[in-house]
Amino acid sequence: MGFDVKKIFPPSVGVDLVFNMNTMTPISKSSIIHDTNHDDKTITIAQPRVPITNETRFDQLHLTTIIHTEHRKIRVGIPCHPTQFIDKYQLANKAVTKALVIEYQLPAVETNIRSAFRRPLSSLHDVKAKMRCDKQEFYTSRDFKIKGISFAGIGLVVRKNIGNKAPNPLLNIKSGTSLTFGIILVDKEQKGPPMAFPVKTRVVRVNQNYSQTHVLIGLEITGITKEGEALLNQFIHNAQVDDLKWLSKRG
Repeated sequence: MGFDVKKIFPPSVGVDLVFNMNTMTPISKSSIIHDTNHDDKTITIAQPRVPITNETRFDQLHLTTIIHTEHRKIRVGIPCHPTQFIDKYQLANKAVTKALVIEYQLPAVETNIRSAFRRPLSSLHDVKAKMRCDKQEFYTSRDFKIKGISFAGIGLVVRKNIGNKAPNPLLNIKSGTSLTFGIILVDKEQKGPPMAFPVKTRVVRVNQNYSQTHVLIGLEITGITKEGEALLNQFIHNAQVDDLKWLSKRG
């Protein structure tokens, strides 16, 4: 199936920048298209809520969006890279905002939405959890932080030392370890109690050099209930809609 980039990525369409899509720790950032120049294969987009800079490190970057075909809804993406960072981009209404110019490559292809979207968290959309490992229980408020979550996996940030300077016992976790979580999705824009469900995971990567003070642990989700999957789907959708609303208001 061929895709017409000009029709898929026009101005004003909502998009997601996906970093390292083909790894176990992908991250997506919502944005919106301001302008296009398909002769030069460039697209100007709004800077995401957490801006991309010259210091942003990644191995792969894709610009993606959802399209509706005759029978289903799919996500289409194109490989890209930043070429220009604009501090004062003038919009049609004369307002000024921060923007990013990306240069893309063809062809556009269908992407795997379930594995690509590890949702970075914010003050409005957060994840709390209890983790069980070696008959011990650990909590987000004390022992670790969830950096991002998707249908495929979870990214944990673990402090190397706990309050009394002692090594964090979670640093002993190795690749292949099975971990069980009680997940609580906190959506501050939705009424009602937080959404909670159990998840089984397996450690697939441990990055001891993530920073001087923290270790990054990548988890693959190996077991999730249908109810949990539906709750996570709604949570990610709500967070992406909130990002697009924020970008539209800023513009």
